[in-house]
Amino acid sequence: MSDKLKIVSVSLEPEMHDLLKNSAKKLGISVSLLIRELVNKYLDLMVNDSDEVPVILRIPSHLKSDADQLKQWLAVKTNAITTHLTSTADK
Repeated sequence: MSDKLKIVSVSLEPEMHDLLKNSAKKLGISVSLLIRELVNKYLDLMVNDSDEVPVILRIPSHLKSDADQLKQWLAVKTNAITTHLTSTADK
């Protein structure tokens, strides 16, 4: 990224503004940096010209300590992802 930044104005609902402020504070970064990182990640996922389909899983933290439950949880997610991808393959 270049050293020069351009200013962009964004209109947000108050709830989204609060969410961004609180999230940035938790991460210890500015709201501007958080938005730049989110846009970069989103564009990488959505505009990437690769032959890959991005899949993001948010795994509940309580499953980290239980391998059997984690495997069961992942099996359910794997089946759902497989069903979705194969049903939309021709679309």
